[in-house]
Amino acid sequence: MSALDHACVVRTARTFSLSVVLLAMLIAAALVLAGCSGAGTTGAGTRSGDAPKAGGTYIYPLHADPVSIEPLNAQEPDGMQVAHQVFEGLVKWKMNDAGDMVAEPGIAESWETTDSQTWTFHLKKGVTFQPPVSREVTAQDFVDSWNRVTDPKNQSYVSYVLAPIEGCDDGGYQVDPKKGLSGVRAIDARTLEVKLRYPFAEFPMVLGHTVAAATPVEYIKKVGKKAYGKRPVGTGPYMVGSWKDQRAVKLTRNPDYWDPDNAGFVEKISMPIIADASTMWLEFQNGKLDCSSVPPGQVKVAEALPPVRSGAWTAKSWPDPAVGFIGINMRDKALGDNPQLRQALSEAADAQAVVSEAGEGVPLQASGYVPPGIAGHQDDQNPYSYDLAQAQAIVADLASTQRLAYWYGTGERGKEMAETLKAGWKTAGIEVDLSDLEGPTLFDRLSRAGSDSGPQVFAAGYIANYPSMGDFLYPLFYSDQSSIGSFTGYSNGAVDDLLVQARGTQDAQQRHNLYAQAEKLILADMPAIPLYFFRDFLVTNNRIGGFVRDPMGFVDMWRVWVK
Repeated sequence: MSALDHACVVRTARTFSLSVVLLAMLIAAALVLAGCSGAGTTGAGTRSGDAPKAGGTYIYPLHADPVSIEPLNAQEPDGMQVAHQVFEGLVKWKMNDAGDMVAEPGIAESWETTDSQTWTFHLKKGVTFQPPVSREVTAQDFVDSWNRVTDPKNQSYVSYVLAPIEGCDDGGYQVDPKKGLSGVRAIDARTLEVKLRYPFAEFPMVLGHTVAAATPVEYIKKVGKKAYGKRPVGTGPYMVGSWKDQRAVKLTRNPDYWDPDNAGFVEKISMPIIADASTMWLEFQNGKLDCSSVPPGQVKVAEALPPVRSGAWTAKSWPDPAVGFIGINMRDKALGDNPQLRQALSEAADAQAVVSEAGEGVPLQASGYVPPGIAGHQDDQNPYSYDLAQAQAIVADLASTQRLAYWYGTGERGKEMAETLKAGWKTAGIEVDLSDLEGPTLFDRLSRAGSDSGPQVFAAGYIANYPSMGDFLYPLFYSDQSSIGSFTGYSNGAVDDLLVQARGTQDAQQRHNLYAQAEKLILADMPAIPLYFFRDFLVTNNRIGGFVRDPMGFVDMWRVWVK
């Protein structure tokens, strides 16, 4: 994560469910995400004249042993990074020239809808599963794969991504497991029809998520869930060679990849699991890794190293699909009924100081809730940016002395961020009592907080599941979701109407405009103070060409080569 992720509760979107799951809390080593993965620009080693070539090994470290590397339960950055090289779905995410993520054909060559609720996907001919399955993918494979994910007995942690499909409940599990997903059927071998529970124009974008990938279900039944989990088979350019717990994941080039124009260059991808940031950084400096995060407090040191200054290494901050914010308990009368106090809290929150001091300059100061790299993102959405004098004037006009409770995640950076914010609020005339809690405790207590319990303000963060403005705004601020999305209990009927309208609008520009209107209204109400957009500081060597990191945190490793 970024330098500040352990300062708050960080969670993934459960866009279609009434509960939002915890992704990661209190990661001890700052400045890390999943190895070297998120916004794309051409990375290290792509000077003019460098031509891609085949062969060699790419060494890409993981920060933790994956929870899973196959679609059923790939849920955290390390596991999803592995799965990204092995599995494919109907749709894939790609960064356009503007730096935004868009949906492009994957296994599907095209799709259409007339009402945003019934979708028809047409599969490409000749797409095959990797050895030893080695057969063509059909529409029925998606029916079977999605039924496997949404079957309650399989306890998928990411099934909620498929919750829009008819036959699912809000958590993405089948309403009737005996009947399965009523909204998915194979019309023929290469035509898939999908009916949704409600109009949802961004459904193809959702299908870029790993959980929607094609899997050979008959093969899984043959070898067993455990064996498949250790060495899964997909359709992608790389195959799993081995996964040794706490040691390494190793991938090999798929010799029979169905799309030779996009086959990988390197023969092998080695992914050593190195949990300690200092150890990873030392391994990189000793030439044993092709990229690394750096330990807390060493960003400036890394930037000044001779190999970085000479161009042998590249040190850079990469955007992520995540926002850090200060949540405000809208059920608390002192805050929920007092928009002036919420405005003062926002205008006295020195986000730039948080970024510079607690974050070593790595995160990007937030202008709203939707980060760059997400189509429709707009700068300067926040009407209440830092203005300490204005905050002081507002507080001076309030009838009573203000004293609030602030909760944050245990850790040095969490404390540093809290102290920075407290100083600004105190100058404005708002006294804040700080409380630090261990991650699971903080998450649990925020989830159960009401008007008469919990904090009044708290540190939180959010990581999207798919690249859409809606995947930030809907789960965080829609009335039925905000209590466990942003923990704020925020409710605004006009915002709800705009979000629902946007989700059903097929024209992308119109949809973005509706989301932007909703974001403006939310920020005017200020139920959450946007502080920073997450970024990862990574150092890569220039032994590797073609390194590109997209705004969703993925590296297309089939595009890199050893120079």
